[in-house]
Amino acid sequence: MPPPLPDRFSLEVRLGRDHDVEEWLATDTALDRPVLIRVLGPETSSDRRAAFVNDTRSGAATTHVHLISVFAAGLVDEGAYSVTEWAGGVSMADRLAAGETIPVDEFLPNAAGLAEGLDALHRTGGIHGAIDAGAIYFSGSHPAKLGSFGRPHTGATVAEDTRALAETLETCVTGRPAGTASPSQMVDGIPSAVDEALDAARRGDLDAAGLAQALHTTTQHSMLTAPEPTWSWRWLAPAALLSILAVGIVAIGLVLPSGPGSPILFPATPDATTTTPILTTTSTVATIIEGGSTTIVRAFSYDPEGDGSEHEENVPKAIDGDPTTSWRTERYFDPLPQLKRGVGIAVELSGRPAQFVATGLSNATAYTLMWAPSLPASGVDGWERLASGTVSGERVVAQIPEREDGFWLLWLTDLPAQEDGFYASLAEVRFLP
Repeated sequence: MPPPLPDRFSLEVRLGRDHDVEEWLATDTALDRPVLIRVLGPETSSDRRAAFVNDTRSGAATTHVHLISVFAAGLVDEGAYSVTEWAGGVSMADRLAAGETIPVDEFLPNAAGLAEGLDALHRTGGIHGAIDAGAIYFSGSHPAKLGSFGRPHTGATVAEDTRALAETLETCVTGRPAGTASPSQMVDGIPSAVDEALDAARRGDLDAAGLAQALHTTTQHSMLTAPEPTWSWRWLAPAALLSILAVGIVAIGLVLPSGPGSPILFPATPDATTTTPILTTTSTVATIIEGGSTTIVRAFSYDPEGDGSEHEENVPKAIDGDPTTSWRTERYFDPLPQLKRGVGIAVELSGRPAQFVATGLSNATAYTLMWAPSLPASGVDGWERLASGTVSGERVVAQIPEREDGFWLLWLTDLPAQEDGFYASLAEVRFLP
């Protein structure tokens, strides 16, 4: 049993242990919200409990969208405890154990955001000391967040934190131990610049801020330029097999009869009247472009878990084609996940879009793109989730699965911290054929 805790917290489900820390899903009855409670029991030493509380308080001193929010920590009779936000309870260690990695389209913004969060922790004097896949929480409704504050330290310096994060990020995207092979060679869509950034961080040539900047630069570059085809180690075996087959075909051709009458490999030249016409891709592409169109029928703010409206009067600015005008969420004084699951803009669309583009969306905003054939009566639970991520570079580009007409929802699940609160702006939403 855990040591006695403040009465406002009701323990619900024991989740297991993280090193010597026991974890519980609990309810904060004063605010009626789920929280994660981490406790040390009487079997731990007084020094260990003091270190746990000090490390947790270091995490509480830093607010960042990619850091788990700490609500409380303290010593109790024969133990210590911390209360942090509930981020879904799924760590990257859990996902890796299930054979899942961070999707490529979500890796760069989340990786850069985690490095930013670690830098923010370092700038307030904190050290995490034990970063691995189990310390990173990542679910469909939240951006990746660094947590598990108060673990026994395996490193005690800024450089060791950054090295551990770089190694963990590599494992999260490849599914293999760091150093097995370069991420760009193992995962299609990862630029080689990511390899260079992670390697530099492991060597100690980049601190967390430098790693974040390098990953942000890579993200922005990949948005503006299509990746050039590169050889991957996974293609070498098929390429070698094709080469062997080609050599074999040439050799057979040299020993078999050839010429116009040869029935094998070199068939007789077809008669001109039976020649198959050659189709060019130019006309096909032109037909697709000319035939495709999308039209926004209407747009409106979407706030089913709040007062029902989110600066509705400014929604037209997000679809007016003018990047100098924008819609903005309301200003919140607490992180959005502590208040509700999200807010957003919904549009009714006519047509079959292939690509979604949002510009001027505030950096570090966590989002999910969703679709429904008709406006759901059950709130956000009635939508189909199609893509999610965290904004890096103020621009989101997503390829859309085939859906025709219906309603699309840009659902913002976490808002960046500004000087006067938490809010995000959006300049333009477009759906392209």
